[in-house]
Amino acid sequence: MSATWYLLTVVAVTAASPAPPAAGQFRAAVLEHELTVPWTCTQNLCTREQAIQLMEVNLAVMRGQVAEAASQGASIILLPEDGIHGYGFNRHTLPPFLEHVPTVADGSNPCYEDSMVDDAYVQIQLSCMAAENNIYVAATMGSVLDDCDQCEDPGSQCFFNTHVVFDNTGALVGVYHKYNLWTSELPTFDIDPVPQLVTVDTEFGRLGLSVCADLMWKSPIVDLAELSQIDTLLLPLSWWDLFPHQLAISNQDAWARGLQVNLLAANTHDAAGWSTGSGIYTPSGHVAYYHDLAQGSGGKLLVADLDIKPKKQEINWSGFANENVDNFEASQGLFSEVVYDDVYNFVPLTSDMTSAKVCTDDQSFCCIAEYAAAFSSSTFSLGVFSGDHYKDGSVIGHWKMQMCTVIKCDPQNSGQTCAQDQSWDYDFLSRSDTIFNKLRLSGTFTEMAGVYPEVLFDSVSLVPDLVAVSGDGVLSLVEDADMLPLVSMSLFGRVYHQDPDMPAQYCPA
Repeated sequence: MSATWYLLTVVAVTAASPAPPAAGQFRAAVLEHELTVPWTCTQNLCTREQAIQLMEVNLAVMRGQVAEAASQGASIILLPEDGIHGYGFNRHTLPPFLEHVPTVADGSNPCYEDSMVDDAYVQIQLSCMAAENNIYVAATMGSVLDDCDQCEDPGSQCFFNTHVVFDNTGALVGVYHKYNLWTSELPTFDIDPVPQLVTVDTEFGRLGLSVCADLMWKSPIVDLAELSQIDTLLLPLSWWDLFPHQLAISNQDAWARGLQVNLLAANTHDAAGWSTGSGIYTPSGHVAYYHDLAQGSGGKLLVADLDIKPKKQEINWSGFANENVDNFEASQGLFSEVVYDDVYNFVPLTSDMTSAKVCTDDQSFCCIAEYAAAFSSSTFSLGVFSGDHYKDGSVIGHWKMQMCTVIKCDPQNSGQTCAQDQSWDYDFLSRSDTIFNKLRLSGTFTEMAGVYPEVLFDSVSLVPDLVAVSGDGVLSLVEDADMLPLVSMSLFGRVYHQDPDMPAQYCPA
């Protein structure tokens, strides 16, 4: 096995004697982990003993990183999705990697309970990491439920992608089954008949549990924020860069802003597969994040302080646009292009203009950009989409989306520059030399839409000091600032109430 190197980012702490967080704050850690995938067992059935040996390779790394986070004064560490057992299994090969986990947290303490069943190896390791280091540990693992008849097959088993939380004594205080499975998981894992809203109340606020693709759906994500009134969302994920609108870090940052919660995100790291992006976020931007696809880059531990009760802002995302849309003329040069299977209307931005407007064909949704820039080697365009997005990777098959976006997109070469999800030219996708001295983006979003603001700068960087969101829903660059070249700016709208219902019953094929 090759050694995996981990970098450490620490905010406001010292190695010798970490200063405690300020009053009203807590210290959190997330681990981006370059996992060892047990490929020998993904297509061929291994024994439980072999599975434990392979998972121990990842657990050994995590054990050290949990201890490191605790030594820096962190109260909680989040570990990534798939980080222990890996991925690529089928229904036949997965069972040796599964454990019986209570469907609801019962306060059991695997580290100290001799009565734990024989298959609890992973739970024992996570519990002991928490207890021995006096830190909350949140992780995902595979779990199995016996006599699960939700598919009308009495005596059958259900397999779940399960998020568990152990408190600083090693007690199991949170259990959540991933509800919104990604395409590759559908043949393998089961889905609960209804989504769970799982929260954990701690001395550092109320935590909400989710996993990866859950982020794109109303439940549990929005319901945790609005109904359960969480302070911090825990999001373990295995997510790769998908330009222009679904990079891990841009979505994490955008959803923290849109939901107005703290967000901890821990991703797997695979530079060759474009999988990277973890962070610690507030409603006004990140306090720490990591994104690195350089050859030889590895995992990273992030540690930073957050407000226990995040500062929130009331935003009417359609306020400005609805009031002013008729004051802007439709721009010239309208063209269409497919971006991630959605047909967008675009208009190019030109140096001799100061604003642009583009609408859907039926004029039901419009986007406005007010800008000042000197365009050189790249052409940027303002794009709009409203409708069903079918490339969502879920059991439902599609979701309702509204999008306003400013991206590199040249009408003279739209297939190569606008359809960025089809491009493997990472330098083009991630770099820019275009500086906007002014850019204000707004849209006439549906009243009940959830809107998530994304801004990426050169080299796929997040710079919250250069970004502002107004109470009437305008996403803008801070004017008169030392501005960086822009890669993209988007308002990602989700019209949840128009999503189709989940199937009444789902059974893995």
